[in-house]
Amino acid sequence: MKKIILSSTWIILIMFATACNKNKCSDSVKAELKDLSSLDGCGLVIKLENGTRLEPLNLSNFNIEMTDGKKVWVSYHLTTNLIATICMVGDIIEIDCITNR
Repeated sequence: MKKIILSSTWIILIMFATACNKNKCSDSVKAELKDLSSLDGCGLVIKLENGTRLEPLNLSNFNIEMTDGKKVWVSYHLTTNLIATICMVGDIIEIDCITNR
């Protein structure tokens, strides 16, 4: 009987832990906001887990706290427009969805 209660407790704890980390963006990846404003022409960029940096065109369109080091889920697509930036640290993207992680 004790094993059943202990197993049930672990199942409940695991369910609770995973429920707190829900990802509301489909087809998203783990990322982090990085403040590169110390570089000429840069501001907040998105750094993926593999180290790739992305320059978002529409980050201000989303209601998310924009702080350096903020961990997020992000789904995006590369821009189809021929755009260049002064920052030049990564691919220029448009965010489809971004949420806290």
